[in-house]
Amino acid sequence: MTKTSFVIRASYLIALLSAIFSTMGLLLPLDGHTMMAVTPQREEITLYGKGLYRNDSAFKAGILRGTDAVTLFVGVPALLAVTRQVSRGGIRAKLALLGLLAYFTYNSASLALGAYWNEMLLMYIICFSLSLFSFISLFQSIEISSLAYQIRPAMPYRVLAGFCAFSGLSLLVWLADIFTALTQGKPPAHLDHYHTEITYVLDLAILLPAIYLASFQLWNRNVQGVRLAAILLILLVFTGLVVAGQSIVQALDGIIHSPQEYAAYVAPFIFLSLIATGLTFAIFRNIAKT
Repeated sequence: MTKTSFVIRASYLIALLSAIFSTMGLLLPLDGHTMMAVTPQREEITLYGKGLYRNDSAFKAGILRGTDAVTLFVGVPALLAVTRQVSRGGIRAKLALLGLLAYFTYNSASLALGAYWNEMLLMYIICFSLSLFSFISLFQSIEISSLAYQIRPAMPYRVLAGFCAFSGLSLLVWLADIFTALTQGKPPAHLDHYHTEITYVLDLAILLPAIYLASFQLWNRNVQGVRLAAILLILLVFTGLVVAGQSIVQALDGIIHSPQEYAAYVAPFIFLSLIATGLTFAIFRNIAKT
């Protein structure tokens, strides 16, 4: 079995698993009611009390369900469509699939490590493993020499480099949360009964270095930066969709943030997502079809 054929089969399975656990997150019987709980810091919090995320905080349950909606209605159809294109060949389809696999890796890792234990845990773990190793296999299968040959002279290297450097600053908001918690001697806001915030770990340990590596490579017109930027931009497009979906579901649940919170945690990611959408098209326009 070739690397590409493995990735194609795995991607279809990832789509199936993601469709199942996203549907369960959205539609599992919602009978029940919110419950009060006490955190290790002796703070009272509200648990969602319904469906798959019954033991998650009401705040986080809205985040998880908003993400499920984007995964089910946007992510899964996109994954199926792009996987079909990969089966027909072409480096552009492979780059698109890499970006989607990055999203599914991130999402399944967040669920497996960040959501309170629920019946879908094994599905989260399987999906995370399949997404991660499919991503690695597909990443290795893209020959840089072939990609370089297909890139047109108009590829906006410096624009992409500048945007990557700028977008990386948005992740520093997590550092502000962490330093505020350290100076105050208490956990970050909304940590509730969880041990840590998985988003801090994934964004600061993996995405932030990757973004600035891509920026450096692009500034030096290194083709490897194009491959990395395509992945990160697609992931950023989904980040905007997810943040919007999360905010909508939370609002429907009666959780309304302050204008300052929307300005710091919602608006920047949606704004960057819109720009990333345009730059993603710019990358693919400047890669010749095979």
